[in-house]
Amino acid sequence: MNKKIYMTTGEFARIMRITKETLFHYDEIGLFQPELTQPNGYRYYSIYQTEILDTILLLKDLGMPLKEIKQQLANRDPAKMLHILEEREHQINTEIAKLRSMEKWISQQKSKIHFAMQIDPTAIFTADFPERYYLYAEAPTATDAELYRKTDDLINLLLTVGSTFKNDYDMAYFQHASHIESDKYAVYDNVALLLDNKPYGLPVHTLPAGKYLTAYHTGHWDTIGDTYDRLMTFKHEHNIHTSSEYLEHNVIDSFTAEDPQDYITEITVAIEA
Repeated sequence: MNKKIYMTTGEFARIMRITKETLFHYDEIGLFQPELTQPNGYRYYSIYQTEILDTILLLKDLGMPLKEIKQQLANRDPAKMLHILEEREHQINTEIAKLRSMEKWISQQKSKIHFAMQIDPTAIFTADFPERYYLYAEAPTATDAELYRKTDDLINLLLTVGSTFKNDYDMAYFQHASHIESDKYAVYDNVALLLDNKPYGLPVHTLPAGKYLTAYHTGHWDTIGDTYDRLMTFKHEHNIHTSSEYLEHNVIDSFTAEDPQDYITEITVAIEA
């Protein structure tokens, strides 16, 4: 036996950066076997087997089951290998898109939390907003059950245009001026998914770019009337004319904070000339 060509299981495992147990397992299932096995049971691998094992390890890293790898090795064919690689390439691209979407969501959540930690809850001010988009559904009975169902319907609708929108939205609600002016602050008869990017092919509504009168409510939503009172007082004192729809957007909610007193809701209304 030429020791320049053959290596023990330990030596071969070391240069391939895997464990001896992995080689034993591959041998046991008939996926990859030593080139020589001595009568005493010692296994020896040839340096010429490294390329085959490299291919096995690569396909395994690409998510291909060992059973399929074994079948491919038993019936090697360039066309079959090309098909396998194209399938894996598609899966990788899909995973990359998913990871990028998750990374974007994480970045957005971090920005929201950093922003929330700097909010002055007593301030009422004018802010410039870019053009934004939203999906909208009415919930006439204004019950929690209907709101949850309508929200789920909107999310499923959004996912029909691609998984990249899976986490790319914020929950929002529109409050009508007629309700606010009548001190009715808990009439949630609609739900919206607020979007930064426009999903084509869906019934998307637009929030125009421009100046918005803005306030932030801290605490549970059942006390949001206090913030609306301050907002309306500010609006009348400064003779500001606004649209008839107030947008409530959750900045910090039960997903981020356990204590309802830590919730933060952004309230905006478009300023009209």
